[in-house]
Amino acid sequence: MRYSKQRELVMQTVQELCDHPTAEEIYGEAVKECQNLSLGTVYRNLNSLVEAGRVRRVSIPGQADRF
Repeated sequence: MRYSKQRELVMQTVQELCDHPTAEEIYGEAVKECQNLSLGTVYRNLNSLVEAGRVRRVSIPGQADRF
């Protein structure tokens, strides 16, 4: 996986939010650091991090996935 500033920011935000946040919660915190960050970018980077085994996705029926 190639390095990207946005991916590193998403990873850092997941680590700082210790309560299994949703993508929207991650976005809400990360956008404070990088104002041009989009929610789509957060989702794409979370999916890449899950595929690389660096983040785990927790799926709860009827609710948003948590990371």
